[in-house]
Amino acid sequence: MRRTHFLWLLPLFLITASAQQKANSPVGAVDSPIDTSRLDLGEFAASIVADARTDYQRAERLLSWLSGKFKWLSTDYKKRTVKEIIARKGGNCFELATVYMSLIKTLGIRYRQVAEINVQPRSERRQRSAEGLVSSRGNAYSVFGEQHNDHRWVEIYDESSGTWLPADPSVGVIGLEPWLKSRVWFGERWAIDTSITNDMIVPFAIFVTDGRNQIVEDRTGYYLATCFDRLYKGELSTLPSWSAWKNCVAGISDRCKGAFEGKVNLHLYRKEIAGIATTYELLRSEYRKKNRN
Repeated sequence: MRRTHFLWLLPLFLITASAQQKANSPVGAVDSPIDTSRLDLGEFAASIVADARTDYQRAERLLSWLSGKFKWLSTDYKKRTVKEIIARKGGNCFELATVYMSLIKTLGIRYRQVAEINVQPRSERRQRSAEGLVSSRGNAYSVFGEQHNDHRWVEIYDESSGTWLPADPSVGVIGLEPWLKSRVWFGERWAIDTSITNDMIVPFAIFVTDGRNQIVEDRTGYYLATCFDRLYKGELSTLPSWSAWKNCVAGISDRCKGAFEGKVNLHLYRKEIAGIATTYELLRSEYRKKNRN
């Protein structure tokens, strides 16, 4: 997929971090093929964040480097090591998140793996592909289908605020507001490649996982209700469709959890997913109508 850079849409810290990383990244790691045969991940990560002073700055610098230099590639269901993904300089969302976690781990930065499911434009081809995988490999592959797809990213722990913050190498954002404006924002999305975020219309299930598809914590309500409303300064909770939005997202949460754990076939709930998509569009329409008056 071609990358289009909309730097005027990106938060200032990403632009700054991108400029800093060019000066600090190791020669050969940026513009030349990366020789991974003798690559020490710790030394490699340290060379990218050489002058960063805090864990957050290191996490930010690594994400900027990875998002700017690696390509998002479609899933091909091949298993690769971290070094193989680095040598390839690209991968799907899971592979990019895996590389990011491996690099920040060497720096002692606390992180958690995150799995989400989001609304997508309808695709019968995606549904047929998913049905085939569910039939041959099990219910865990129902996390994508006709009008939904799964996505993987990371939370990092910010010592200064004492909170977990989103970091998404595929989208190229780190921090709560940039994440919200790349994933739930009604306006033009913040992203290093908006062709990715335009397809990911809105998440409706967000979970912290243990790395083996077992759910550790449900973060759906936090991101898609509390933070979503806060992004719009509390206006969303005054809109007619707000209660319906919270209810339909909360109502499918256990089924999404079961799908990630291979216990539920999410394809049985296509009607509910379509309802989530409709409710999000109603919410967007109500907000825009209110703010035109």
